[in-house]
Amino acid sequence: MKQIGQQIKRLFLLYTLVLLCIFAGFTQLYGYLIEDNVINQQIRTEARYLEQQYQATDALPLPRYPWMKIVSSWQQLPASVQQLHNKEPERIEFITEAGSIHIVPLKLNGLEALLYAEVDAFTVTNKVWPLNIAGVAFLGTLIFALCSWLLMRRVEKIVAPLNRLRQRVESDTPQLLFPAGFTASLPDNEVGFLARAIEKQWHNLTDLLERETQFTRDISHELRTPISILQNTLNQTGPLSYDDEKQARDQLNKLTQTLDVLTALAREESRDKCPLNVLSVLEDVTMTLSLSGLRPDFQLNIEVPDDYQVVANETLLYLLFRNLIENAHHHGSDNTLTISRLHQSLRFSNQNNDTGVATKPDSAADPLGIGQGLFLARRIVEFHHGELTVTASAGDTENDFSVYISLPPLPNPQAHR
Repeated sequence: MKQIGQQIKRLFLLYTLVLLCIFAGFTQLYGYLIEDNVINQQIRTEARYLEQQYQATDALPLPRYPWMKIVSSWQQLPASVQQLHNKEPERIEFITEAGSIHIVPLKLNGLEALLYAEVDAFTVTNKVWPLNIAGVAFLGTLIFALCSWLLMRRVEKIVAPLNRLRQRVESDTPQLLFPAGFTASLPDNEVGFLARAIEKQWHNLTDLLERETQFTRDISHELRTPISILQNTLNQTGPLSYDDEKQARDQLNKLTQTLDVLTALAREESRDKCPLNVLSVLEDVTMTLSLSGLRPDFQLNIEVPDDYQVVANETLLYLLFRNLIENAHHHGSDNTLTISRLHQSLRFSNQNNDTGVATKPDSAADPLGIGQGLFLARRIVEFHHGELTVTASAGDTENDFSVYISLPPLPNPQAHR
């Protein structure tokens, strides 16, 4: 596997080497241009001096520098110089077998004369370029080594969070893939953003797998009894009695209710939670159940303040209230169900003539009066990180059977001030 750190190092070192080569070539070219410009400036200055002396004395003096001389015409120069001059009349520098020469025409009132300068003895760049290259190479090697040392330390520090993330992803224990505080310890850059994105998707996949596992377990656990009852009823010979038909309809209603709740729990949309008014949801459930056929003698008392709100999923909260009200309607011993708020809990209460009621139901089949479907209610409450408790208070002739539901309330704005 190619590591990003090693690739960064090689790329940076190659970049440094290319820069050193460019710098060496630029230094050589710059030295040549400066040297050529100085020589040309000195020759042009001498040419102006000779022209001024000729104008003053009407005689052409000798150059002041021994490496300069005056030539009367271009025909006295080598043939190669003449050919280059014919092609480029403005050319000053010429390369001959004798070396480099500069030629500047003199303006002498119609008299043709040329200032001829042999500059090969004064050119340094073309002679010391091997030394220049060696010096640059030596200096470049030092810079290269220093950059390499600093780069290795810096790159290791930069890619360390990425290596930590890679080790986490390669972990053999998926449950410990992203321990608490891991992504917060990463720098706030692309690596940290990538880690947070991976962690979010990982949690989504984990929740999806958990919901799928729970859904499979719930389906296997909750539908076995209703299906068995329906099969036994349908296997009977002859027409169904009123009690058998009622039992079949009850079990069919229970199947529908169970599938609605379990399907809602398994959906991704159920993760979306928002502040909900409890009284408003209860009124929606009551309206729906009234249209679907509550018994005329069943009395539903709702004593919930209109400002009571909780944070929940709207669909699941609706199914929770419907589940409890329908269970009280079909299985409660008393025809009255009272829904009220007690401290931070929502209380569903009716009277149950049976004794010995279990307070911790484990399945929908538990004979809990109001709570024959309490398993589904408990699943919804646990999904919201709430709490569901069941109490039975024995009296002289009957028991007060109550279900208490505690759901996350709205955050207190004053707590953040």
